[in-house]
Amino acid sequence: MVWGICVLGIAGMLIVALFSLNAYREIRKMQIGVLWHLPSRIYSGPFTITPGVDISRTGLVERLSHLRYRRAPQARTPGQYSLAADLMTIYLHPFAYPDGAGEAALVKLILGGGRVKRIISGHSGQVVPSVRLEPETIATIYDAGFEDREIISLETCPVSLIDAVLGVEDQRFYEHGGIDLRAMLRAFLADVFQAKIMEGGSTITQQLVKNLFLTHERTVSRKLKEVWLSLIMERVYTKDEILAMYLNEIYLGRSGYAGIHGFGRASRVFFDKDVSALELHEAALLVGLIRSPNRYSPYTHPVTALERRNTVLGLMREQGRITSQRYETAVHKPLGIVPFSPSMKQAPYFIDHVLSSVRGLSPGEDFLSEGGLRIFTTLDMHVQRTAEKALSGGIAGRSGTVQAACVILRPASGEILAMVGGRDYRTSQFNRAVSMRRSIGSLIKPVVYYTALVNGYTLSSMLDDSPLTVTLPDKSRWSPANYDGTSHGEVLLMDALVNSYNQATVRLGLALGLERVAAQVKAVMPGVSVSAQPSLLLGAVECSPLDVAAMYAVFASGGTRQEPRCLDAVLNRHDAVLWKADPEAAVRVLDAGPAYLIDAGLQEVLRRGTARRARDYGVPDGVFGKTGTTNDLRDSWFAAYTQDLAAVVWVGDDAFRATGLTGATGALPVAGRIMARLAAPAPREVPGGVTFCEVDPLNGKRATIWTASPMRLPFLAGTEPAESSEQGLPGLLKALRSLWPF
Repeated sequence: MVWGICVLGIAGMLIVALFSLNAYREIRKMQIGVLWHLPSRIYSGPFTITPGVDISRTGLVERLSHLRYRRAPQARTPGQYSLAADLMTIYLHPFAYPDGAGEAALVKLILGGGRVKRIISGHSGQVVPSVRLEPETIATIYDAGFEDREIISLETCPVSLIDAVLGVEDQRFYEHGGIDLRAMLRAFLADVFQAKIMEGGSTITQQLVKNLFLTHERTVSRKLKEVWLSLIMERVYTKDEILAMYLNEIYLGRSGYAGIHGFGRASRVFFDKDVSALELHEAALLVGLIRSPNRYSPYTHPVTALERRNTVLGLMREQGRITSQRYETAVHKPLGIVPFSPSMKQAPYFIDHVLSSVRGLSPGEDFLSEGGLRIFTTLDMHVQRTAEKALSGGIAGRSGTVQAACVILRPASGEILAMVGGRDYRTSQFNRAVSMRRSIGSLIKPVVYYTALVNGYTLSSMLDDSPLTVTLPDKSRWSPANYDGTSHGEVLLMDALVNSYNQATVRLGLALGLERVAAQVKAVMPGVSVSAQPSLLLGAVECSPLDVAAMYAVFASGGTRQEPRCLDAVLNRHDAVLWKADPEAAVRVLDAGPAYLIDAGLQEVLRRGTARRARDYGVPDGVFGKTGTTNDLRDSWFAAYTQDLAAVVWVGDDAFRATGLTGATGALPVAGRIMARLAAPAPREVPGGVTFCEVDPLNGKRATIWTASPMRLPFLAGTEPAESSEQGLPGLLKALRSLWPF
């Protein structure tokens, strides 16, 4: 009997020892492993404010609103701004940029005529060349646990937060060894007599162990495991380390479908502040949430939340952690929470493109699996929202099968500023902006005409816009026709481009040589498959909207090409740079002079050509553009650009059905709304070697004083027409001399 009891006792001790050893090892692993899977955050690009910025066109006030800046009579704390007739003051949030931390800073924008005239540092009073408005968080990528968390250290927490946590959750935290027998007894008696107590029986260490290793079931066995593991944890970690883990682990509510864990993230969600900036009443509100985040939510139960906060403050006063004066000041403060703004995935098609790009940064290494990434992109959320709204309004009322896509680039850098891949991401996640390939129709014509200009033609060259039939390699015959079904005889090259005459374009391309045109197309769109067939001259080349935007960005930048990109930098959870964009120097693929001549033609497209309806949507003069329509009205395209923006819009049907829309009736209404809101045209600098000459629009010859409505055109120096026009009085005199030769 005794022997059996001894054996059982020894076996029991061995089991406890083995359990303890395994538990010890598991707890020790936290010191060398990753304790939490942090969400990865994707950011838009920052907005740089410089003198000359139009605050209305760039949506500065809207940007501040989306970043949760609050308008106030005076900007006194980070996240506030004030606006008067000639002065905007912004107290910038602190933000950790890839190139270094941006401190909270007060800046003053001196305004004039709706534009920024000067920027003054609010602290030093010195004029500064620019300031950055921090980027927006446009998506948060969670793991399977959907825990939203920002890691903080004990050193960054204000004393009031630490005191509130200890006062409410574990007054004897620095005295006990993991469990508090006095508190456990008090909690037991409260359960027996149903008394109301302010402090629970579990220590901070016990709560941490339960959250990290155990379930929340209320059983004796689970409680015994919790106690034992708490004792072990106190042997592995210091008190400060345990408290820091608790502050980062504790659950404090929900934001959308993600749980808010830790005071770092909670301070952002509820007060839009770094935890270090929390005031006493704010810290008390967050600590009050620990007991029941849903019951005490200041958004759904503000009265109950206020009572709970004041209870926490009262307990802190009773324990001597705050003075009566501080209590009285804090207890009369409002809740002070910022408007609820659940984390939502914005610009979803762009986000998909970003994630695909991140996965391709380092073959064989999946950065995203690490979690905790900070992904900085090129997206401009004001431009993105403008594009989304324009696309929605531009195709409103169209058949449900009609789809649309849009891409907007910054020509000088290739940065993607906006991307909309379809009508509704919820019903279709196919990104037409990147993955779709369609014929681009007349959008190819500027390249055809550029090829002509570098091979002896001028804008005043006369082209034949008469019917033609071409025998194709398979012996079939092709007879291209103009959209209006009319032939226009001899026309200026300029007018053929402006009015998008098909017959004149095909004759011109055949005269130049298909291989020559194909080579030029390949130069501006190196990633696109190009076949030297006659149909190439009218846009029979399969492109995505992103491909086309990159092509028109070449004209917008005066002939240089940058590879489109969506990423700026990728940082890991420790803010170490994993990857950073290193844009290569722009490659010149077009000569500046001939490209400028094409600009002249594409500007006239919006003034008097196929896109003249652009003015109906408010597009300012000085924007360049081109319409594109494919056979049977299947695809509607419009490309528009200034020196700062290149935008391409496609409207069509996924099943290649005819939509009945031309470039002017389908894509133009969308692009027109975009350019009306964003475009700020500036006069293009005339490249060296370009001169101007007035010509007779009837024959392309040099105009005289007798020429009716002469046309002023740019020319490459030395190619101006030498022969003067004989239209008007000179022609009449010549005719009279032929009749009466005297």
